[in-house]
Amino acid sequence: MFNAPNMTQMPDTIHCPTHGETQTTLVCNHLTEDSAGLGFNCAEREEEDQLPEAWCDDCNLIFEAHGGWNDQSEGLVEFKVLCSWCYERSRIRNSRTDVSFEDLDDLRWKCGRCEEWHYGACLAFGFIFPDYWTKEDDEKNQVDWLETESTEVPTTLLTEDICILGEDYFIRGNIHLPIIGTAETFSWGVWGSLSRENFEKLLAMNDDVKRVELPPMFSWLSNNIDEYPETLNLKMYAHIQELTQRPLFELEPTDHPLSQEYHHGITPERVKEIMKRRLDLPEN
Repeated sequence: MFNAPNMTQMPDTIHCPTHGETQTTLVCNHLTEDSAGLGFNCAEREEEDQLPEAWCDDCNLIFEAHGGWNDQSEGLVEFKVLCSWCYERSRIRNSRTDVSFEDLDDLRWKCGRCEEWHYGACLAFGFIFPDYWTKEDDEKNQVDWLETESTEVPTTLLTEDICILGEDYFIRGNIHLPIIGTAETFSWGVWGSLSRENFEKLLAMNDDVKRVELPPMFSWLSNNIDEYPETLNLKMYAHIQELTQRPLFELEPTDHPLSQEYHHGITPERVKEIMKRRLDLPEN
């Protein structure tokens, strides 16, 4: 293994303004900030729990031309410290894939909402109600409750953003999957359950700008997404966003494919596969 400059002199942990105290990592300066599609090369791991130093494709040309990292090559490349979370984000955004995001530009598809034809990647699919909602519930929907001053919570309610079924409470939000090799994200619009306490707390602050200060709320994923093995009841946390924005769901780290794509990214090729399943894609 070729060591990047001063790696042995780095502290084990670093305080990131966004992610707090995390493991220290080292990357070339091109892989910091909002870089995307630059390639992600890294050394072999010396230890299982240690993230190796990484560099972009341009810096890899220097690495290869000088037979690795040495006094000469290190003088041509600037390395910077990143936290382990930012390192993973950089890996996702800069890794190369066999099918690039640009390869999706020629895809032509018809939108089911506007009935118009579009080109390029479709980056969002969603559900208009949780899986537990039935046709019978449509007839019982007490949607007019929102226009009243009643403090009594209805037993059957479905709007664009909230749902109540007896003693079960749901909110609509998004699961964002980072697309490998890009700065783009793919979004599943899904429903997640909330406890009554958290549901009422959110409802009371629905028009309050301070609602973003609410702590993450535990949630069970309440839709089964056909493109994966069973997704119903995957563990999540709802992060409440600014006014007019739906919550973002954070999936618990597991071996489930959806959780893997949430934490490690989804390939452009996988996005294309999902589009083929869900959209009217002409052959030519």
